[in-house]
Amino acid sequence: MRGTKKIDQLAQKLIEVSKVDGIVDESNLWKGVQAVKESKSNYWIPLLKTLKKKLSRILTWQTAEVTSPTELDANTLNELKELFSQRYHRPIQVKTSIDSSLIAGIRVKIGDDVYDASIAERLKRISEANKI
Repeated sequence: MRGTKKIDQLAQKLIEVSKVDGIVDESNLWKGVQAVKESKSNYWIPLLKTLKKKLSRILTWQTAEVTSPTELDANTLNELKELFSQRYHRPIQVKTSIDSSLIAGIRVKIGDDVYDASIAERLKRISEANKI
């Protein structure tokens, strides 16, 4: 159990020191991982597994997955980035994808939170409400 706690703490420390402006910086993280590897630590493989789990969680909650029926302009993406950064009180990155089935509007997913302002979702709710 003691080794597990040490691995968890080391993974958390690597993540924290790799952040730039509150966002995990891949090159900084890689430098930290390389330093641990070069130290010939006995915890190398368990550390990588723990780091993968922690990073997956962090990246999910620091990235807004924005889906729209057409490509969004840079100004709109910056506004979304600022809006969600303020709402979540941390820097949020924006990742976009296109789904023409949304018809109009957007869907945003940050971690487990989903904000759906698409016509497709509204039509679905109307249909369900009217049992069509």
